[in-house]
Amino acid sequence: MKNIFISALAISLAFGACKSKKTVAKAPSTEPTENQLTAIKSKSPSTTMEELKKGHSIYYGACTNCHGAKDVSGYTEERLTKAIDNMAPKAHLSDEEKQAVWKYAMGVNLTAKK
Repeated sequence: MKNIFISALAISLAFGACKSKKTVAKAPSTEPTENQLTAIKSKSPSTTMEELKKGHSIYYGACTNCHGAKDVSGYTEERLTKAIDNMAPKAHLSDEEKQAVWKYAMGVNLTAKK
């Protein structure tokens, strides 16, 4: 009986140690703004508000599930593109979804008070 208890304790400790301690960010209450749409249109003129909303949804779903929300306001366009390119396969994003996340993040970046 003692061996069973010790084994059960060891297993529960092992699983507890592996559990992520990261908290998942909640989506902000605000949707993408018209200012963000105007800003991203300087880089991608055909961007729609629907795309920004899709990017917002993906970012606060697939992206933040693993590592929480990152403050992209200080990212260069190159760094942001590289981060999304690296993460998209891990999050199983299609090219369309990847572009939506990029457009949303760039919109946030371009309108951030720096």
